[in-house]
Amino acid sequence: MSEFHDAIIIGAGPAGLTAGIYLMRAGIEALLLEKTLSGGMPVNTERVENYPGFPEGISGRELMERFAAHAKAFGLPVKEFSEVSGVDHDGRTFTVRTTEGEYKSSGIIIAAGTEPVKMGIPGEDELLGRGISYCATCDGMFFRNLDVAVIGGGDSAIEEGLSLAHIVRKVYVVHRRDALRAQKILQDRAFGNEKMEFLWNKRPVEIGGTGQVEYITLEDTKTREHSRVDVSGVFIYVGYSAKTAFLGNLVERDASGFIVTDEHLASKTKGLYAAGDVRKKTLRQISTAVGDGALAAVNLEKYLLEIKP
Repeated sequence: MSEFHDAIIIGAGPAGLTAGIYLMRAGIEALLLEKTLSGGMPVNTERVENYPGFPEGISGRELMERFAAHAKAFGLPVKEFSEVSGVDHDGRTFTVRTTEGEYKSSGIIIAAGTEPVKMGIPGEDELLGRGISYCATCDGMFFRNLDVAVIGGGDSAIEEGLSLAHIVRKVYVVHRRDALRAQKILQDRAFGNEKMEFLWNKRPVEIGGTGQVEYITLEDTKTREHSRVDVSGVFIYVGYSAKTAFLGNLVERDASGFIVTDEHLASKTKGLYAAGDVRKKTLRQISTAVGDGALAAVNLEKYLLEIKP
């Protein structure tokens, strides 16, 4: 027999945990499923400075621990290391298939977040975990007093580059344009950090090394000339995609897999809502994920009341 719950939330990041708080407070019996550990991507952020209420800043890990504690205080059951492999809908009931078994519900909120986009260049797959990483907060300590490259020019790349600068000898920031996309406050800090060197109008074409990263080959985006930079680590931040294939045809997606919703955060399937970074939108921040989680939960509550016998 499959467990039945009023609502199932998939993903225990800011959106999923917020949705859980709202549902439990509304008296809706919910279950939260998470494929790894609670907290989502903010857990890997060294310092969060733009979430209201923390004027001195707070580590991403501590902030998400508070989110999780808040949700659990309202009795929200969280099943970690329970990866969802598929979701079915018979017109009224959802069936969620996971590594731990099946669960059924009347409504569902998808808050599964995103995953880093790979560059798809030679050496990337072969040297993953051997000098290539998508998380400086996770792996930076392995490169103490060594030279590393950070690929990208957005907030994530510059934030992680600044974090690495506390540990490594030198950070090469490789960007395909001649200007960063990161917030100005982050740019100012990066430009003022003597350990950070910017390689403009460059794109990686190969990551090389014998069993371990030893260098990265760059192509000039204007002249097409190639150059080599000797590094021991490469940290990649070229974008994120949503892994939503497990939803089959229950949702409409854009080209990157992000779920298309209406203003109520509803998908094309009644009773299925999307919240947080997994949703197609223009800004992905902790604060917007929290807002999404609250709105999705409130609208799911209304839906459940409508279908209640």
